[in-house]
Amino acid sequence: MDTLIIKIYGPKKFQILDKSQFVPELVSRKYDELSPSEKLIPRSRAYLRRFVLHAKKLSESTESYIPRVEVFETLTEDRQNIRYILKAEFSVPKLLYGNSVLEATENDMERVFRALKAALGKVGIVVEVDILAKARLAGVHLCKNIFLPRSIKMQGILNELWRMDISKVVDVTCKEFKNGGRVLDLYSGVIEHVFYDKISDSIRPKNKRSDKGHITAERAFIERYSLQNKEIFRYEYRIKKTQTVRREVNAALERSPETPILFKDIFTGNILKKIILKSWRDLTERPENQLALFRAPDKLSLLLCVLAEAEKKGTGAHSMNAALTCYGLACAIQDHGAKEVRRAVFGIWNTDHPERLTRRIKAAAALTEDLPYSNGIAFVDAALEKYELINLGLLEKGI
Repeated sequence: MDTLIIKIYGPKKFQILDKSQFVPELVSRKYDELSPSEKLIPRSRAYLRRFVLHAKKLSESTESYIPRVEVFETLTEDRQNIRYILKAEFSVPKLLYGNSVLEATENDMERVFRALKAALGKVGIVVEVDILAKARLAGVHLCKNIFLPRSIKMQGILNELWRMDISKVVDVTCKEFKNGGRVLDLYSGVIEHVFYDKISDSIRPKNKRSDKGHITAERAFIERYSLQNKEIFRYEYRIKKTQTVRREVNAALERSPETPILFKDIFTGNILKKIILKSWRDLTERPENQLALFRAPDKLSLLLCVLAEAEKKGTGAHSMNAALTCYGLACAIQDHGAKEVRRAVFGIWNTDHPERLTRRIKAAAALTEDLPYSNGIAFVDAALEKYELINLGLLEKGI
């Protein structure tokens, strides 16, 4: 796992000893001190006031990892009182190890609780471990780091993943290369699939990094273990909204989708592997993405494979048409990406019935399902299935 976002709802769940570290300075109020308009704010408005912790100098001077902290002043559900909510965002591996090359697991629960309590305590925020354990989980960034062999290059994998599309999974999809083609980000308002080389990203200037936090300690760690010339494929699955977190985590735990998610729930069983692997499978097993990721030696080999599969369904005109449609779609998606193909088709033909193209893509994927992934995608797929953790023991053995 990587970044988690938790919320602790007052009263009497946390204590702030130094309120001057917040901007604006955190001055608590009673309900009677609110103006008439503040008492009547609509429920759609998330909060009355927001206070942001500014402890940057402390964290840089001591090399201590300090979570991002905000406090929100809100009205209670009955609108008759004031409630304060503490929101903390932090990287679990950086909290434990000072870097996110090493990976945290479900077995680290007690260590994480103690480390988070200590980190908050350094900036004058007192929260007991049992309160942290029951905090609401509002955002989850799960990740997996995979060392690549010299024969497989990160940029080659990104070039293949670029051809994928997730437009039917979420409402909005954007795809882009950042920082000179080193990061692939498929995102929407509620989830994100992010792929990049962890080592290359870590040694780049801060303003060009994907991960901008706790830079000095992470670079020192990379140098200590001579990782500068290695490539680590990093896959992050970011779940951003509370409702989506609830749906995904409860599905993994086989619970009712409306069950509130507590901080301690993310340390249950093998939930991390389960969610990461499902997110990868949901992405790569979509028919258009199967067409985007398979690898044939050349176009003639692809055509012969498609014709052979189509022949099994008969030798009439229908099977020939299906084979030629499949070949054309497969070539177009391999060359230009699934999203670009959809955009080109619907730029000419009516978009009222997108299922027609979807049916043809599914049929095309069925005719190419025996074709293997490329070496890079196959390696990542197998590594995610194996889910071997990167820890100090592995690094000390040498990669």
